Amino acid sequence: MSNILIDISASDEWNKKEISLVRKILLFSFKSLSNKKLTEISVRLTGDEEIQMLNKQFRDKNSPTNVLSFCSLNNSSHPDASDILGDIVISKDTVLREANESSKNFEQHLSHLGIHGLLHLLGYSHDKEKEALIMEGIEVEILNDLGIPNPYEVKK
Repeated sequence: MSNILIDISASDEWNKKEISLVRKILLFSFKSLSNKKLTEISVRLTGDEEIQMLNKQFRDKNSPTNVLSFCSLNNSSHPDASDILGDIVISKDTVLREANESSKNFEQHLSHLGIHGLLHLLGYSHDKEKEALIMEGIEVEILNDLGIPNPYEVKK
């Protein structure tokens, strides 16, 4: 059984229910994807201003985004040491805006982005079409297990 420590910090615009949802989604997703014994993830729930600053600093893109993932490399050889997978940053402002623009449910879109960020920490990418299809397939499968509809299906 996997053990994961999820350290979440949140700016004032995030409420306890939303923070709890992010933790629940990451726990569920990690347990279905990984067999690592001890793992740690840091999550920052914030708004557009902070995520735009991070996006500019680390990706040279001067705009807000929905989710950023920063992979860590833990080289500890101690058998009880946990793997620090990295950090996930999510902007509530962008999640709300995207959900609104696409007529999606905020909680469902937030769940999708949490899974998406975790997959990046686990080494998945969507830079190439084949990689994107694999990553999207895993996202859809986890979301389906959670009773959340496929975010890639176009509503008619």
